[in-house]
Amino acid sequence: MAGVDPTRLGLGAYPLGGGYGAVDDATARRTVDAALDAGWTFIDTAETYLASEERLGEILHGRRDRVFLATKAFPSEPYSLANLTTAVESSLRRLRTDRIDLYQLHGPQDWVMPFEGAPTYEQIGDVLARLKASGKVLNVGVCNLPESALRAVHARAGLFSTQNLYSMIDRGAEDDPLHLPVERRIIPFARENGLRFIAFSPLSRGLLADGLDAGRTFGPDDERHFLPRYRPGVYEHYVALARSLETWARDHGRTLVQLAVAWTLATPGVTNTLIGAKRPEQIVAVAGADRWTLSSADRAEIDALIAALPAEAAAAKMIVWDHFPPSALAGLRKRRHGDHVA
Repeated sequence: MAGVDPTRLGLGAYPLGGGYGAVDDATARRTVDAALDAGWTFIDTAETYLASEERLGEILHGRRDRVFLATKAFPSEPYSLANLTTAVESSLRRLRTDRIDLYQLHGPQDWVMPFEGAPTYEQIGDVLARLKASGKVLNVGVCNLPESALRAVHARAGLFSTQNLYSMIDRGAEDDPLHLPVERRIIPFARENGLRFIAFSPLSRGLLADGLDAGRTFGPDDERHFLPRYRPGVYEHYVALARSLETWARDHGRTLVQLAVAWTLATPGVTNTLIGAKRPEQIVAVAGADRWTLSSADRAEIDALIAALPAEAAAAKMIVWDHFPPSALAGLRKRRHGDHVA
Protein backbone atom coordinates (compact mmCIF):
# COMPACT_ATOMS: atom_id res chain seq x y z
CA MET A 1 0.00 0.00 0.00
CA ALA A 2 1.50 3.32 -1.07
CA GLY A 3 1.60 6.15 1.41
CA VAL A 4 1.39 9.91 1.01
CA ASP A 5 4.46 12.01 0.28
CA PRO A 6 6.13 13.79 3.20
CA THR A 7 5.79 17.57 3.17
CA ARG A 8 8.88 19.77 3.54
CA LEU A 9 7.72 20.77 7.00
CA GLY A 10 6.93 17.95 9.40
CA LEU A 11 5.88 17.49 13.00
CA GLY A 12 8.60 16.16 15.28
CA ALA A 13 6.64 14.30 17.95
CA TYR A 14 9.18 14.03 20.79
CA PRO A 15 7.59 16.99 22.66
CA LEU A 16 4.15 15.38 22.32
CA GLY A 17 5.46 12.40 24.28
CA GLY A 18 6.58 14.64 27.14
CA GLY A 19 10.26 14.98 26.29
CA TYR A 20 10.26 18.72 26.95
CA GLY A 21 7.84 18.66 29.87
CA ALA A 22 4.34 17.36 30.37
CA VAL A 23 1.74 17.78 27.62
CA ASP A 24 -1.88 16.81 28.25
CA ASP A 25 -3.87 14.71 25.81
CA ALA A 26 -6.07 17.57 24.62
CA THR A 27 -3.11 19.82 23.82
CA ALA A 28 -1.33 17.00 22.01
CA ARG A 29 -4.41 16.42 19.87
CA ARG A 30 -4.79 20.12 19.06
CA THR A 31 -1.12 20.27 18.06
CA VAL A 32 -1.50 17.38 15.60
CA ASP A 33 -4.74 18.93 14.32
CA ALA A 34 -2.91 22.21 13.71
CA ALA A 35 -0.20 20.44 11.74
CA LEU A 36 -2.76 18.65 9.57
CA ASP A 37 -4.74 21.87 9.11
CA ALA A 38 -1.52 23.56 7.95
CA GLY A 39 -1.17 20.90 5.27
CA TRP A 40 1.68 18.99 6.90
CA THR A 41 1.60 15.29 6.10
CA PHE A 42 4.92 14.31 7.73
CA ILE A 43 4.91 13.13 11.37
CA ASP A 44 8.07 11.70 12.93
CA THR A 45 8.23 9.82 16.23
CA ALA A 46 10.28 7.05 17.87
CA GLU A 47 9.93 4.15 20.29
CA THR A 48 11.97 6.19 22.80
CA TYR A 49 9.77 9.30 22.66
CA LEU A 50 7.98 8.38 25.90
CA ALA A 51 4.20 8.33 25.24
CA SER A 52 4.49 9.72 21.71
CA GLU A 53 3.70 6.58 19.69
CA GLU A 54 0.72 5.66 21.87
CA ARG A 55 -0.65 9.20 21.68
CA LEU A 56 -0.26 9.36 17.92
CA GLY A 57 -1.98 6.00 17.56
CA GLU A 58 -4.98 7.43 19.37
CA ILE A 59 -4.93 10.87 17.74
CA LEU A 60 -4.53 9.55 14.19
CA HIS A 61 -7.18 6.85 14.54
CA GLY A 62 -9.49 7.15 11.54
CA ARG A 63 -7.13 9.44 9.61
CA ARG A 64 -3.93 7.42 9.39
CA ASP A 65 -4.02 7.62 5.58
CA ARG A 66 -3.52 11.39 5.71
CA VAL A 67 0.04 11.21 7.00
CA PHE A 68 3.52 9.99 6.15
CA LEU A 69 4.29 8.33 9.48
CA ALA A 70 7.90 7.76 10.53
CA THR A 71 9.31 6.12 13.63
CA LYS A 72 12.67 4.81 14.86
CA ALA A 73 14.42 1.93 16.60
CA PHE A 74 16.80 2.94 19.39
CA PRO A 75 20.13 1.07 19.85
CA SER A 76 19.16 -0.38 23.21
CA GLU A 77 20.42 -3.72 21.85
CA PRO A 78 22.10 -4.88 18.61
CA TYR A 79 20.34 -4.16 15.32
CA SER A 80 19.70 -7.83 14.56
CA LEU A 81 16.82 -9.10 12.46
CA ALA A 82 15.09 -10.56 15.52
CA ASN A 83 15.44 -7.38 17.57
CA LEU A 84 14.35 -5.02 14.82
CA THR A 85 11.45 -7.25 13.79
CA THR A 86 10.19 -7.12 17.37
CA ALA A 87 10.76 -3.36 17.45
CA VAL A 88 8.69 -2.90 14.28
CA GLU A 89 5.84 -5.01 15.66
CA SER A 90 5.88 -3.08 18.93
CA SER A 91 5.74 0.27 17.15
CA LEU A 92 2.95 -0.93 14.86
CA ARG A 93 0.93 -1.91 17.91
CA ARG A 94 1.47 1.40 19.70
CA LEU A 95 0.78 3.42 16.55
CA ARG A 96 -2.34 1.35 15.80
CA THR A 97 -1.38 0.91 12.16
CA ASP A 98 -0.52 -1.88 9.74
CA ARG A 99 2.51 -0.17 8.16
CA ILE A 100 5.21 2.39 8.84
CA ASP A 101 5.98 4.79 6.01
CA LEU A 102 9.57 5.36 7.14
CA TYR A 103 11.36 3.12 9.63
CA GLN A 104 14.68 4.53 10.86
CA LEU A 105 17.64 3.51 12.96
CA HIS A 106 17.78 6.18 15.66
CA GLY A 107 21.56 6.26 15.86
CA PRO A 108 24.74 4.20 15.55
CA GLN A 109 24.57 0.72 17.03
CA ASP A 110 27.14 1.72 19.68
CA TRP A 111 25.67 5.19 20.24
CA VAL A 112 25.17 4.66 23.97
CA MET A 113 27.13 1.45 24.62
CA PRO A 114 28.99 -1.22 22.61
CA PHE A 115 27.61 -4.73 22.10
CA GLU A 116 29.68 -7.87 21.70
CA GLY A 117 28.97 -9.90 18.57
CA ALA A 118 26.80 -7.18 17.04
CA PRO A 119 26.11 -7.29 13.29
CA THR A 120 28.17 -5.22 10.87
CA TYR A 121 26.60 -2.27 9.10
CA GLU A 122 26.51 -4.32 5.90
CA GLN A 123 24.50 -6.95 7.77
CA ILE A 124 22.30 -4.25 9.26
CA GLY A 125 21.61 -3.03 5.74
CA ASP A 126 20.44 -6.53 4.84
CA VAL A 127 18.17 -6.54 7.90
CA LEU A 128 16.58 -3.25 6.83
CA ALA A 129 16.09 -4.61 3.31
CA ARG A 130 14.24 -7.62 4.76
CA LEU A 131 12.05 -5.37 6.89
CA LYS A 132 11.16 -3.39 3.78
CA ALA A 133 10.36 -6.60 1.89
CA SER A 134 7.90 -7.57 4.63
CA GLY A 135 5.51 -4.82 3.57
CA LYS A 136 5.14 -3.56 7.11
CA VAL A 137 7.85 -0.96 6.45
CA LEU A 138 7.50 1.02 3.20
CA ASN A 139 10.84 2.87 3.37
CA VAL A 140 13.93 2.65 5.55
CA GLY A 141 16.23 5.37 6.78
CA VAL A 142 18.89 6.19 9.34
CA CYS A 143 19.56 8.97 11.82
CA ASN A 144 22.83 10.28 13.21
CA LEU A 145 25.04 7.74 11.42
CA PRO A 146 28.59 8.66 10.36
CA GLU A 147 29.28 8.63 6.65
CA SER A 148 31.05 5.25 6.62
CA ALA A 149 28.09 3.51 8.27
CA LEU A 150 25.63 5.47 6.15
CA ARG A 151 27.41 4.35 3.00
CA ALA A 152 27.50 0.68 4.08
CA VAL A 153 23.82 0.54 5.01
CA HIS A 154 22.68 2.39 1.90
CA ALA A 155 24.58 0.01 -0.39
CA ARG A 156 22.57 -2.94 0.97
CA ALA A 157 19.21 -1.42 1.89
CA GLY A 158 18.59 1.43 -0.55
CA LEU A 159 17.92 4.12 2.03
CA PHE A 160 15.15 6.68 1.68
CA SER A 161 16.71 9.24 4.01
CA THR A 162 19.15 10.30 6.66
CA GLN A 163 18.00 12.44 9.59
CA ASN A 164 20.41 14.66 11.50
CA LEU A 165 20.54 17.61 13.87
CA TYR A 166 20.94 20.69 11.69
CA SER A 167 20.26 24.37 12.31
CA MET A 168 21.91 27.77 12.08
CA ILE A 169 23.87 26.94 15.24
CA ASP A 170 24.14 23.15 14.77
CA ARG A 171 26.10 22.55 11.59
CA GLY A 172 28.41 19.78 12.76
CA ALA A 173 31.59 21.78 13.16
CA GLU A 174 32.67 19.66 16.12
CA ASP A 175 33.30 16.54 14.00
CA ASP A 176 33.10 14.11 16.93
CA PRO A 177 31.16 10.82 17.18
CA LEU A 178 28.04 12.54 18.53
CA HIS A 179 28.26 15.75 16.50
CA LEU A 180 28.88 14.63 12.95
CA PRO A 181 30.24 16.80 10.09
CA VAL A 182 26.71 17.20 8.79
CA GLU A 183 27.23 20.21 6.56
CA ARG A 184 30.56 19.02 5.13
CA ARG A 185 29.94 15.28 4.75
CA ILE A 186 26.41 14.00 5.48
CA ILE A 187 24.36 16.45 3.41
CA PRO A 188 26.71 16.11 0.39
CA PHE A 189 26.47 12.31 0.65
CA ALA A 190 22.67 12.51 0.68
CA ARG A 191 22.64 14.81 -2.36
CA GLU A 192 25.07 12.66 -4.33
CA ASN A 193 23.21 9.43 -3.58
CA GLY A 194 19.60 10.58 -3.95
CA LEU A 195 18.68 10.38 -0.26
CA ARG A 196 16.38 12.80 1.43
CA PHE A 197 18.07 14.82 4.15
CA ILE A 198 15.71 15.42 7.07
CA ALA A 199 16.85 18.12 9.47
CA PHE A 200 15.62 17.76 13.02
CA SER A 201 15.50 20.58 15.56
CA PRO A 202 15.89 23.58 13.20
CA LEU A 203 15.05 25.71 16.25
CA SER A 204 17.93 24.02 18.12
CA ARG A 205 15.67 22.67 20.89
CA GLY A 206 14.14 26.10 21.41
CA LEU A 207 17.34 28.16 21.43
CA LEU A 208 16.24 29.82 18.17
CA ALA A 209 12.83 30.93 19.38
CA ASP A 210 11.36 34.37 19.85
CA GLY A 211 11.10 35.95 23.29
CA LEU A 212 13.53 33.77 25.25
CA ASP A 213 13.91 34.49 28.96
CA ALA A 214 17.49 34.37 30.25
CA GLY A 215 16.18 33.49 33.71
CA ARG A 216 14.26 30.42 32.61
CA THR A 217 15.19 27.10 34.19
CA PHE A 218 14.41 23.59 32.96
CA GLY A 219 13.12 20.91 35.32
CA PRO A 220 14.30 17.28 35.25
CA ASP A 221 11.17 16.26 33.33
CA ASP A 222 12.56 18.32 30.42
CA GLU A 223 15.54 16.79 28.59
CA ARG A 224 17.15 20.21 28.28
CA HIS A 225 17.77 20.10 32.04
CA PHE A 226 20.67 17.73 31.29
CA LEU A 227 22.20 19.50 28.27
CA PRO A 228 25.24 21.80 28.58
CA ARG A 229 23.78 24.65 26.55
CA TYR A 230 20.95 25.20 29.05
CA ARG A 231 23.10 25.49 32.15
CA PRO A 232 23.52 28.82 33.98
CA GLY A 233 26.42 30.77 32.56
CA VAL A 234 25.93 29.27 29.10
CA TYR A 235 22.22 29.59 28.41
CA GLU A 236 22.38 33.37 28.82
CA HIS A 237 24.77 33.62 25.86
CA TYR A 238 22.36 31.71 23.65
CA VAL A 239 19.50 33.95 24.75
CA ALA A 240 21.57 37.00 23.77
CA LEU A 241 22.26 35.44 20.37
CA ALA A 242 18.59 34.64 19.89
CA ARG A 243 17.65 38.24 20.65
CA SER A 244 20.09 39.59 18.06
CA LEU A 245 18.78 37.14 15.46
CA GLU A 246 15.22 38.00 16.43
CA THR A 247 15.95 41.68 15.80
CA TRP A 248 17.42 40.83 12.38
CA ALA A 249 14.37 38.75 11.49
CA ARG A 250 11.92 41.46 12.56
CA ASP A 251 13.85 44.02 10.52
CA HIS A 252 13.05 41.75 7.56
CA GLY A 253 9.36 41.44 8.44
CA ARG A 254 9.62 37.95 9.93
CA THR A 255 10.10 36.15 13.24
CA LEU A 256 13.09 34.24 14.52
CA VAL A 257 11.35 30.86 14.27
CA GLN A 258 10.52 31.60 10.64
CA LEU A 259 14.13 32.58 10.03
CA ALA A 260 15.45 29.39 11.65
CA VAL A 261 13.24 27.16 9.51
CA ALA A 262 13.87 29.14 6.31
CA TRP A 263 17.63 29.07 6.88
CA THR A 264 17.66 25.30 7.34
CA LEU A 265 15.57 24.62 4.25
CA ALA A 266 17.69 27.03 2.18
CA THR A 267 20.70 24.72 2.46
CA PRO A 268 21.09 22.75 -0.79
CA GLY A 269 20.30 19.12 -0.14
CA VAL A 270 17.98 19.68 2.83
CA THR A 271 14.64 18.28 1.68
CA ASN A 272 12.60 18.26 4.90
CA THR A 273 12.74 19.66 8.40
CA LEU A 274 10.89 18.67 11.55
CA ILE A 275 9.30 21.12 13.96
CA GLY A 276 9.24 19.76 17.50
CA ALA A 277 6.00 21.40 18.63
CA LYS A 278 4.08 20.82 21.86
CA ARG A 279 1.37 23.43 21.34
CA PRO A 280 -0.74 24.33 18.28
CA GLU A 281 0.45 27.94 18.26
CA GLN A 282 3.98 26.67 17.64
CA ILE A 283 2.73 25.18 14.37
CA VAL A 284 1.06 28.42 13.38
CA ALA A 285 4.22 30.39 14.22
CA VAL A 286 6.25 28.84 11.39
CA ALA A 287 3.65 29.46 8.68
CA GLY A 288 5.26 30.67 5.47
CA ALA A 289 8.82 29.91 6.57
CA ASP A 290 9.25 27.36 3.80
CA ARG A 291 8.47 30.06 1.22
CA TRP A 292 11.04 32.59 2.46
CA THR A 293 14.14 32.79 0.27
CA LEU A 294 17.32 34.04 1.94
CA SER A 295 19.96 35.74 -0.20
CA SER A 296 23.69 35.11 0.12
CA ALA A 297 23.97 38.57 1.68
CA ASP A 298 21.31 37.62 4.24
CA ARG A 299 23.20 34.48 5.15
CA ALA A 300 26.46 36.39 5.53
CA GLU A 301 24.82 38.85 7.95
CA ILE A 302 23.35 35.95 9.93
CA ASP A 303 26.72 34.22 10.10
CA ALA A 304 28.29 37.41 11.44
CA LEU A 305 25.74 37.52 14.27
CA ILE A 306 26.33 33.86 15.13
CA ALA A 307 30.10 34.41 15.14
CA ALA A 308 29.65 36.74 18.13
CA LEU A 309 28.68 33.78 20.35
CA PRO A 310 31.48 33.35 22.93
CA ALA A 311 33.75 30.38 22.31
CA GLU A 312 32.88 28.66 25.57
CA ALA A 313 29.17 28.79 24.75
CA ALA A 314 29.74 27.67 21.17
CA ALA A 315 31.69 24.66 22.48
CA ALA A 316 28.78 23.47 24.66
CA LYS A 317 27.39 20.20 23.34
CA MET A 318 23.83 19.60 22.17
CA ILE A 319 23.94 15.78 22.26
CA VAL A 320 25.13 14.03 25.43
CA TRP A 321 24.43 10.65 27.02
CA ASP A 322 25.63 11.39 30.56
CA HIS A 323 22.05 11.35 31.83
CA PHE A 324 21.18 8.00 30.21
CA PRO A 325 22.02 5.19 32.70
CA PRO A 326 22.13 1.45 31.83
CA SER A 327 18.76 1.04 33.57
CA ALA A 328 17.22 3.27 30.88
CA LEU A 329 18.44 0.89 28.16
CA ALA A 330 16.98 -2.03 30.10
CA GLY A 331 13.67 -0.19 30.27
CA LEU A 332 13.70 0.36 26.52
CA ARG A 333 14.35 -3.33 25.89
CA LYS A 334 11.48 -4.24 28.21
CA ARG A 335 9.21 -1.79 26.42
CA ARG A 336 10.13 -3.44 23.12
CA HIS A 337 10.06 -7.13 24.10
CA GLY A 338 7.84 -7.25 27.15
CA ASP A 339 8.48 -8.48 30.66
CA HIS A 340 10.41 -11.57 29.58
CA VAL A 341 13.46 -9.53 28.54
CA ALA A 342 15.75 -7.91 31.12
